Amino acid sequence: MTLANPHIAVIRLTESGSFDPEVRDTLIVGPGMGTSVNGLFTEMAQYLTHRFQVIGIDLPGHGQSPARHEAISIAELADAVSELVRNLRHTGTIRGESKVYFAGLSISGQIALELAIEHADVFDGIAVMASAPKIGTAEDWAERAQVTRTSGTQSMVESSASLWVSDTFQDDTKLEVQKQALKSADDQSYAALCEALGNYDAGARLHEISLPLFTVAGGQDQMCTVADAEHIASTVHEGTTAVIENAAHLLPLEQPQQLAALLDKNLA
Repeated sequence: MTLANPHIAVIRLTESGSFDPEVRDTLIVGPGMGTSVNGLFTEMAQYLTHRFQVIGIDLPGHGQSPARHEAISIAELADAVSELVRNLRHTGTIRGESKVYFAGLSISGQIALELAIEHADVFDGIAVMASAPKIGTAEDWAERAQVTRTSGTQSMVESSASLWVSDTFQDDTKLEVQKQALKSADDQSYAALCEALGNYDAGARLHEISLPLFTVAGGQDQMCTVADAEHIASTVHEGTTAVIENAAHLLPLEQPQQLAALLDKNLA
């Protein structure tokens, strides 16, 4: 089921009938750039049905979200997620007493940090998965944006996929779904998100975060490291952290059950 939102596609990953509607919590999950929430988080969500309704978002120009050719920022994306939560409360999809959490992967991990800084009143806890306060350099992301505008997202598929999963990952079908998601992503939207990543750095504001925040990293992630996760958790006021040793960047793809257990435990 897709829920209406003017900025981002919102996809229900678990059926509402699985829950006691009076006590369920809500977990909103955000994917990494070049991937779609369907396929990436679908399996993980099924391990959380005892407690959460899990709702996913797709980034602009990805999955079911409309393209965005204008410049965009991490702050704008966080604003859209915050507005989404308020709308879901207004429509009754999120009940008044339900707790609400956001778990973001990679670029959505930066959205998660921005939510913890600017929209803490909307959430009961935040999870930052395989992310960092700043990822790469502005120059590298600007170059990637230019290549995408010239050659398209399909030129990024093999180099991206080589960093998504560990060498021991063997489920080619799951990986192919995300490769196709990257091939299908809107070129201009992907480029705009590259520039948004290059312009974002939450490092100087981590100390402002008082909302309970959980970080998790893949032990074999070459993009966002264990040290990045530990730094965030040790700098915020109330941080916890964990490592999934046998995984790289796309944690919910490689280790959905283990990640679900960690989220259930640490989003308390």
